[in-house]
Amino acid sequence: LKPCWVQQQPSSFHVGFTSGVVSMLGSVATFTTFFRASAPRAQTGLLPGTLDALRSDRRFFPKLAKPKDLIRTWKIRAGDMVYINSGKEKGNQGQVLLCDPARNMVKVKGLNLRKVKDDDGNVRYIEKKIHYSNCALIDPLDGRPTRVGLTFTEDGDVIRLAHRSGKVLPWPEDPKPKKDVSHVEGPKDTPPEKALEKTYDYNADQESIRIARLMMSKYNRT
Repeated sequence: LKPCWVQQQPSSFHVGFTSGVVSMLGSVATFTTFFRASAPRAQTGLLPGTLDALRSDRRFFPKLAKPKDLIRTWKIRAGDMVYINSGKEKGNQGQVLLCDPARNMVKVKGLNLRKVKDDDGNVRYIEKKIHYSNCALIDPLDGRPTRVGLTFTEDGDVIRLAHRSGKVLPWPEDPKPKKDVSHVEGPKDTPPEKALEKTYDYNADQESIRIARLMMSKYNRT
């Protein structure tokens, strides 16, 4: 005789109990996921909008550089021609479009492209940022990458010197147009003569302070 296994049908109690446990575990997992997602700001007590809050919240904001890793002195500005010495764009050259000091990154024209689609479904390419350490300025003498040092002139201006040839690398012009800071006086503006007029009387102020002290000492007597 061969053994015969009989499969026992689960009762309604077992089915109801099992479904209840599964539902409860799913609710606990959902609550745990929500708590962990909101924990960085709730537990640390960081003010929303600050740099520390942006660094701790990875859900909506890109990664920012830590304060100890920030580059203190930037030798590259928008408009410079740089050489990429590392990464997938190694060996290419391009013009710097913008600098991001909060992330130690720069955006180079035509390099590190990314394909995106707009609302109409059209495909276009945009430049992604490249780390500052992967870029080197180009020596104007021979067109090769070089290290750069900073020095001060007698007037206090900062100039860049190429270590390769010793030539001066001029700073690029600011691509953004400068705003007109000229001010036109209006009817409610105070004229400079009236603003510089001396209206404070030291002797009168001393007399009022003396009278106030006498009044206070009169009412504070025991």
